[in-house]
Amino acid sequence: MLHNVNHLRWKIVALLVAPLTFVMTLDRTAMAVAAPTIQNELGLSIVEMSMILTIYFWAYAIGQIPAGRAAERFGSRKVLFGTSALWSLMMLATPLGTSFAWLFGCRLVLGGAQSADWSSSVVALKRWVPASERAKGNALLLAGLYLGPIISAPLTAWTIARFGWHTVFYGFGVLGLLLGAIWWFGYRDTPAAHPLITKAEVEYIAAGQPPERAAARGALRRCLRQWRFWVFGVQYFLLVLIQSFYTTWLPTYLMRARGLSLKAMGLYASLPWVAVFVAVFVAGAFSDWLLRKTGSIYRARTPVAMTGFLVSALALTAASRADSIAMVIGLLCLSFAAVGFVQVVVWSATQDLGRAFAGVMSGWTNVWGALSNVAGPMTLALVVKVTHSWGSGMIVIGAAAACGALLWLFVHPERPLLGDEAAGPPAPVETGAATESAGNAGVSRNDARETDADAGQVSEQDG
Repeated sequence: MLHNVNHLRWKIVALLVAPLTFVMTLDRTAMAVAAPTIQNELGLSIVEMSMILTIYFWAYAIGQIPAGRAAERFGSRKVLFGTSALWSLMMLATPLGTSFAWLFGCRLVLGGAQSADWSSSVVALKRWVPASERAKGNALLLAGLYLGPIISAPLTAWTIARFGWHTVFYGFGVLGLLLGAIWWFGYRDTPAAHPLITKAEVEYIAAGQPPERAAARGALRRCLRQWRFWVFGVQYFLLVLIQSFYTTWLPTYLMRARGLSLKAMGLYASLPWVAVFVAVFVAGAFSDWLLRKTGSIYRARTPVAMTGFLVSALALTAASRADSIAMVIGLLCLSFAAVGFVQVVVWSATQDLGRAFAGVMSGWTNVWGALSNVAGPMTLALVVKVTHSWGSGMIVIGAAAACGALLWLFVHPERPLLGDEAAGPPAPVETGAATESAGNAGVSRNDARETDADAGQVSEQDG
């Protein structure tokens, strides 16, 4: 069937979903890069500036689960259009005030609005990308996330130096509004409702999807009673412990512990981000290939995640002990690239486990990630302060994250967290280019193959 499919799904992911995530990271990073300039110009204290920076992450964490539930109930099209408009307006409004309260409020609303981006994107991927290509779809989404730090810091710094910090917020705000409008006109919540899709592609997507059911009320309450729900959140907390080192302390580590100049640090600190950007594409292709080859979600997800956790932890620990700067950077790149492999599998597994509740599942996962983004840097700073050694801090974080590999023995992504009995009635299908019958037949065949393969794998594990 593939030769008759026009691949609109990949245009949706690459040209609509990923760019909105990319501009979200631009907006998120802008304040951090502009912080010294804003602090000096407005006379803010270090405490006030830190509150402005950190309130974003608290609002982002608190909004995750409600945003995921909204994406399931109202659809990604409405939720992401409305929230992208709101966060873009907050970017435009930020330079209009000069007080601590104004900046704090804008940053608070920005974090709350952007909490909807990831869960809405995950729900969109679940509906548009069949299970056999899900890892590749998540790789594109993660690429948009990781491309932001590569581009945002130099772009923001250059714009501030050339035009002032106000221009950064105005420019990123206008870009967000533009992409939000493109999203509204270009995206549909179901493939069949899109005017540009072919009947062959609708049937191909449907053949790779489990039967869709509307998310029933009380999904979060039922999920909280599932121990695998908690295991999945904790493993992501441990993964982000390593990632938080790269997002917060890497430049400081390279300058203070390794003695690099500011110019050299700027070059070397960007290399791990390039490595993880490339790694997510490789991981997506590899995981999808493994799924096609084995026919088992368990085999395509669990071994990859466990290996990624272990390689990342070991490489980070080895980097702390290495002597030459070339070896240090090489090991740091390997460690962060391994994080990219786990990230692709994690966000594919949220859809495998959640199905109709993928929005709640992704929101829950991101809550743990947000908490780790706070706990990770604080833990490293505390260990360094007590031991006077950056290496000790990196070893502690690496050892904790290695425990994530063990937790994946209990995740079992091939078993949906809530069965069909917990879901609501079949979701309404928007009319469009295709008939249901061929798609449903493909779904049944696909589910039968998947269930048989994974049942064998489960039996092996239980036995």
